[in-house]
Amino acid sequence: MINVDAAIFTHDKSMGAGVVMREHSGSCIVCYGIGVPDVILPELAEATAIQKGLQFALCEGIQEVLLGSNCLTVVQRVNLLDQDRSICGSVIQDIKQLKALFTSCSIFHVRREQNVAAHLLARSCNQLECRVWRGVSPECIRDAICMDIMS
Repeated sequence: MINVDAAIFTHDKSMGAGVVMREHSGSCIVCYGIGVPDVILPELAEATAIQKGLQFALCEGIQEVLLGSNCLTVVQRVNLLDQDRSICGSVIQDIKQLKALFTSCSIFHVRREQNVAAHLLARSCNQLECRVWRGVSPECIRDAICMDIMS
């Protein structure tokens, strides 16, 4: 299971993407956070977070993906067969092409409450850098992960 979310930093004209990969018990396998310049539109940021999540899953060698995002409009656009002609269209098209590279890939909507860890991780990515945590969750999401596992 992969959760993704985006956070916009309007002052810096950038966004952060948080990607949290978990095993069936809810424990973190790997977390990935990245800052992305020049993205300040909410739907474009959410689509970019999905794109980054799928790209990272491919790099990790994952073949079967369940990816959750709390942005219903982007999830709907990704799952439509039609070409998206919105400002997010090129990112949506890239997501569709990335999906085809997996053995199975399902992108679905999750409630905001189910996406807290990815959101907190995205909020921590206000620098334009890439960070990866393997086998341990970053401090900024540790409490959210524990709450998810206990509930």
